[in-house]
Order: sequence, then structure tokens, then C-alpha cells
Amino acid sequence: MEKLNVKFFPLGFLSLCFSRVTVFLLVIVNLASSEIFVDKGGFMKWELSANPVLAGAEDKLEMKFKACNQRGLLIYQAGQNQDFFAMGVFNGRIYIEASLSGQLLELFVGDEDSPPVQQNQTHEIVITNMKEHHLGQMRAVIDENNAPISVLTDVQPELLFTNTNLRGNTLIGGYEDVKDLELQSDRLYNYPIVCLSYLRVGNSSREVDLKSTTESTGQDVPTCPICAPPSIATLRSPRAYMRIQADLQPRTKTTIGFKFRTKAQNGLLFYFGGPAWLVVYLKDGKAVLRLNTKGSGADESYVSANSFNDGEEQELFIERDANTATMKDRAGNTIALVTFQGEGADAAHSLNVNSLYVGGIENPATDLTTDAKQYIEVTESLRGCMEEFRFVSYSGVPLTADQIDFKTKTMKSRETTFDQCHELDTCLFKECTGVGQQCSLGVCECKPGWNEQTPGADPLVCIDVDECQSNPCQNGGTCFNLENAYRCQCPAQYKGVNCDTERNCYNFPCQNGGTCIEGTSPTPSISGRNCSCPQGYTGVSCEDDVDECSLENNCVVGTCRNLVGSYECTCKVGYDGYLCRNVIDNCANNPCDPGTCYNFIGGFNCTCADDPDGIIPNRTECQPLPVTGPVGISSFSLVAIFVCLLILLILVIVFAIFRRRYTREKKKASWNFISAHAESHENIVEYNEEGYGEEDKEAYDISVLRENADMLMASATSKVPDDSNDVGEFIDTRLDDEELGDNLGARDEFIPYEDEGESSLAGSLSSLNSSSSGGDQNYDYLNDWGPRFSKLANMFNEGESEDDKHILV
Repeated sequence: MEKLNVKFFPLGFLSLCFSRVTVFLLVIVNLASSEIFVDKGGFMKWELSANPVLAGAEDKLEMKFKACNQRGLLIYQAGQNQDFFAMGVFNGRIYIEASLSGQLLELFVGDEDSPPVQQNQTHEIVITNMKEHHLGQMRAVIDENNAPISVLTDVQPELLFTNTNLRGNTLIGGYEDVKDLELQSDRLYNYPIVCLSYLRVGNSSREVDLKSTTESTGQDVPTCPICAPPSIATLRSPRAYMRIQADLQPRTKTTIGFKFRTKAQNGLLFYFGGPAWLVVYLKDGKAVLRLNTKGSGADESYVSANSFNDGEEQELFIERDANTATMKDRAGNTIALVTFQGEGADAAHSLNVNSLYVGGIENPATDLTTDAKQYIEVTESLRGCMEEFRFVSYSGVPLTADQIDFKTKTMKSRETTFDQCHELDTCLFKECTGVGQQCSLGVCECKPGWNEQTPGADPLVCIDVDECQSNPCQNGGTCFNLENAYRCQCPAQYKGVNCDTERNCYNFPCQNGGTCIEGTSPTPSISGRNCSCPQGYTGVSCEDDVDECSLENNCVVGTCRNLVGSYECTCKVGYDGYLCRNVIDNCANNPCDPGTCYNFIGGFNCTCADDPDGIIPNRTECQPLPVTGPVGISSFSLVAIFVCLLILLILVIVFAIFRRRYTREKKKASWNFISAHAESHENIVEYNEEGYGEEDKEAYDISVLRENADMLMASATSKVPDDSNDVGEFIDTRLDDEELGDNLGARDEFIPYEDEGESSLAGSLSSLNSSSSGGDQNYDYLNDWGPRFSKLANMFNEGESEDDKHILV
């Protein structure tokens, strides 16, 4: 014990006491928070009388554990009438399978792409409202993260652990016998190799006492051990062996444990010795334990009552303490015990050895002492498989036996393979050539589905078993015998090994060409199958047409039209392809050869040698440019011009015809007007009736014409403007009218007689009072016409010469 200096460190003692108390409290806490480790093949069991263990779990179930395997059974609740509840790990996810009133419930907890349950990691799981699974109210949390729930098959009955149909034995961490399970799938037929921290049920989080089992192989450990992969070796022949690297110092205690499988009658399991020995082997199928701590003389041995060569997995534990050794089976039952009492034996009984062999001995003639060879009856190798070999040798404080990794700890070996148990490899020197025979784990035997014709006879003769003799196929199924099996060809309505279950796909087929995937539900339901829908359809039964045009990236540069089960794209100009995502390469065929082609959406342009700068637009080939004049007119332009000229010519002709007709109609109207006023010159008949001058005064009443002339003069006078400047315009206007023929009648009547022709309408002008002299006439009225007519008035009034008068007239 540590020495304390109280004189110089009065506070050190108190500090040390406090630390010792703290350590003690921590130890108590650790003991209180210990875990239960359930190894492979182990289980914890509560019988019906100790139930209800899981009462309330339908409302809330909490569990903290660490699993070494990716699949295995965590909880199994047996029931009545084949009802049950099971929960475990499958491929890293939580899997729940339950039969409720004969209906199967199957669901997964966790994402398939990233499984939440990992090896060598501790996980906390909380599942609530399992009883309302059919209402979608069930929830799950793994490591404080919401976990998705994927329902494979769902049923209506509620999940109640207090229901009498779900009252039976409870198993946690594994199972005692596979026959105790009613599982309909094979997902949980395995051992998880698990450490359990706690199990709580109900809304009040009632904690289940994991140590109050009626039967258990679980170990109470302060800390869960690290999961190690099992180390396996296959011993293929009677000469096979493995020499293991181990601590061979003399010790008073030794612990050895291992699993093995064989069908051979004889074979060495291990040899720890030289010159002393501790050895176990099979003889006639029974396990033999031998111990000699002296290294000479006779040893002590014991033969087990039961056999271990049935081909099933066996497990043995050997513990030596000084000169006593015991051998136990998997359940912990002692099947052999020896105590060495040899004369002159070492009082300490430390085992003096020099080697550890597994499965066989390299050279029995040299590796065994004379006495060992005399008493160890079996030295041939075990033809079979060794697994999880654990070894430790110590004195004083107990040590845990660690698993030996065969691949890294084997110093020498012969005819041995690692990692798996290869049953057929155990027959390297054993030929089994008979019909229906095979070599398995070192012996010849009838294959499954074949029976020995005469059991125990030599040689071995096997006959095929007709599995169809028992008529296993139901509902009209046809049975076909197979080797070690049979096959039922079921009608379309049924499924199962024996055609005893209705097919969900028959009762609820998929539509529109969907592929129906049958589930494991024993009761036909639409949720008991899945439909793999062809492209363009969706829905539980592929009944809905998918609107592909609503999907992203459909018809990227175009217009989408939805079709039944498909869609159609109409691409924009310049694009093509299945989704209109490809720009058309108009330069693909090099249309500009020998020039350079430049592609653009909807077309292309050529840059040619005669136009390297690409000045000429929209050029589609590099042929020589056509030669044109200063002004290039296309043939289309010439046709257009010709048509325009033709239309113009037609318009001119039409206008001329119209004008001519208009003029003719106007003249006709004028003649009609003159005819209407014929009374004013009715005496003018012909030219010969008049004379030039005064000869016609007798033939025509000039008074009428004079009256009209006076009226005409008055009208003209009224139109003459006061402004003398407008007189010219007035005269010009009248002259224009004269030229246009607007006053044909008046003009004809006032022109000189010499211009008249026969039958003139005007008649002779000589009758207009021409007999009177000029001096008798008054021309003052001309002064009213303006200054320009004043001189004319004066000339007439003063009496010009006859020549002047003649001119004026």
C-alpha cells in the first residue's frame, strides 16, 4: 500500500481519501450500468409464467444495443394459433415481422441506401404507436434521428402484447432452437451476437430486468467486447494441422474454447503439450479429455457419454486448474472431469509444454513423447471445420480467453484453408463414387433426399426418396420429385411450396402491362404485392397515366404533347433529338466546301475564299458569284414591271373611251339645248336665204335676237368685276370656255357670216340693225367695262374711219 506523509502533507491524505471514494463510487455505478452480452448461439428467455415482459411495447419500445452481425433476432414474442411478434436486424435495418390473427405484418425501419445499424456501434431505438401501424401513426427514431418506415405488407388488426393470442415465451438476443420460431421469412434466422444496455416498454418507460430471465446464456459484463469476425479453418485431410503461436510459459491455469463441425468418427481437436499434455480428441464420435502435468507415465482421461460427430455445430469449453481439468458443453454442463495424481507430480502443477496444435499434429512420431504416444490413442487430424478457437494460459488473476486468428497466428499448417468452412474440401483423400453419395466433413454418406438401402452396410448403397409420395401439393397442384426435394406446379390462383396460399397477383393484378411482384402475405391483399409499372404509368396497380410533360427536362427546347404511356416533342427550329436538347449542326455535311461553315440556330453561313471577311450575308455555298450589270434586275422584278405597265395601259384606254363618250354626250346635250330655243331664230333656215350685210333683214325678226343680245350683254356686264385687274382674268376665262367648246351655241351665233355654213343656227348677222349709221349708236356703256374699254368707246362715239369701223366690227 502507498505510504503517506501526513506530517508534511496534511491535505494530501484527505485528497487521497476523496479519490479512493470517487473510484469506489464509479465502480458501483459501472456495476449498476453493466451490459448483457449474448454470444452466437445464446439467448435470454422468459417463460409464459414470467410474462408480460413486453406489455405496453405497442405504445412505446426503447432499446439500446450493439450488434456484431448485420442480421439476427433481437426480440421474439411467441403467441397462440401461430401468432407471433419478431424484431431484429436485417442488412443494417430494423425489421419487424408479426402475425396478427393470421395476417402477416412486415415493415422496415431505416433507409435502405444508408442503413442505420452498423457493426461495433451502439444504437438507441425508440418506436412508438406500433399498435396503430395500420393508421400510419407509427413512428421510429434511431440515434435521435427520425427513421423512415417502409411497409411491405400491412394488416388491419391492432398490435397488442396483452392480447391472449400474443401471450407466450419471450426470447431476446437469440433463440434456443430454430423450431421455436414461427417466422414466415428467413430474414431473422440468425444470431446478432449482441450487447444489451436496456429495454424499456410503455409510455412510462418501464425498464425490463434483463437479469430476471427463466433461462439465459447471456453474460453480465461491465463493457461490451469488441465484435471480432469469426476465425474459421477447414482441415481437409487426415494429415492436416495448424501450429499456433501462443504463450507457452508454464502456468497453473489454462482455458480453451472452440466450435467445430465434423462427421468423422475419429480426429484430434487440439494438443497442448510436450512433455506434459492437455489434449482433446474424438474417438468413435465421443469426446475424450486427457491430462498429464508430469510429462511421463500414465495420464488421466475421461470419455463423454454423448457423441459430437453429427455434422452440426458443436462447442466445448476446457478449463484446467493445476492438476484438474473439466470439459463443458455449450450450455455449461460438465461432460468430463479428470484429476492427475501421478507419482512424483509437480506440486504446483504448472503445465510444461512446447507447442499448441489445432486439428492435428505435424509429426506424431517426433512431437509426442514415448508415454504420450502410448496413451494418446488418436493422432490423425480432424476432417472438418474449426471456428472461434479461444486460448489463454495464466497463473493467479483470471484472464479472458481471446479468439485466435488462424490466418495471423498460425506458424505452420498443412492441407488447411481459412475464412470459410468448405465441407466438400474435407474429402481430399476420401472418394465417394456411389450413386447418390457425397463426402461431407470427412465421411461418405447419402446425399440429402437419398436413404441408405441397408443402414450400416458396407459398401454404402443409397436410394432416392420420392418426396411426392406424401402428396404435399394442395389445391390441384402437380408434384414433381427432385433430388432431396419436390416441386409443386401450382394453378395460377395459388402459390407457396405446397400451393396452399392464394396469390395476391391473381386477385389484384397489375394494369397496363405492369409486372406483379408477389409478396409473402398469407392473406390476399392489394398491399401483399407490388406492381412494377412500365414507362408512362404509375399507381398501386399501374392504373394512372403519367403526364410526362410535367416532368423536368422533357422537351427542353420544344413543345411537349402528352400521350398514353408516353409523350411527343415538337422541337423548335434549329433543334432535334429525343428531348429537343440537341442543336442541329447545319455544317455537319460541310455545305460550304471549300469554304468555312459557321453554324447558327436555324441555318448556317459560308465564309469563302472570295469573301474572307464574310461581307456577303446569308451565303449558303462557295460557288463563283454570278456576274451582273450596274443594276441587277431579277426575272421576278421584270415580270412585275411588265404587269404594272399592262395595267397602266388598260387604265389609259379605259379613260380615253370614257372621255370620248363623255364629250359626245356633252355635245348631244348642247344640241338639245339649242333645239329647245329654236323660236329665237326660227326664220333662219338656210344660207341662201340671207345676204352678207343687210340682205337678211326682211327674212328674220332681229328684235328677238337683239333682245337676247341685250340680255347677254347685261349678264356679261354684271360679271365684270369693278377691279380693272380682274378684267383680264374674266376675258381669259371666257376665252378658255370658248376653246373648250363650253358655249358652242353662242359662239356659232356670233361668228362672222363667212364662217357659217349651210343651215347655220345663227343665221345672218346683217339683220342686227346694221342699216343704221355708226353715228347713231351710243358706245358709252363700254366705259363701264373699265379703263381698257374707254378708248374703244371714244373711238366709236367720235366716228372713226370706215376702215376702223370695219376692223372693229
